[in-house]
Amino acid sequence: MILELPFSNDPAQVFTTQLGETKYVFDAKYNDRSGVWTVDLYDDASKALIAASLPLVIGQDLLEPYNFGIGSLMCVDTTGQGLDAGPDDLGSRVKVYWFSADEVMA
Repeated sequence: MILELPFSNDPAQVFTTQLGETKYVFDAKYNDRSGVWTVDLYDDASKALIAASLPLVIGQDLLEPYNFGIGSLMCVDTTGQGLDAGPDDLGSRVKVYWFSADEVMA
């Protein structure tokens, strides 16, 4: 199952989304200094921090280094230019997708 996450260009946003069997809280911020979006990921039930300051960059599985077993998060530049999201691009030109663990294995 592939799911588009509801990111927007709000420079500080928090939302809860179910990925597979579990709900997660995403806390995304745009860093003006570095020019990069980052996201903190929390388990919704326990409020435990799972990953902090994951950079939302194009073409990388953001969760791969952690082996959480919850699938993959990927940023996609919908224009095909391969450019990371600027302050106004997240949720429009750059979309974030979740791929289930089954999708990743396929």
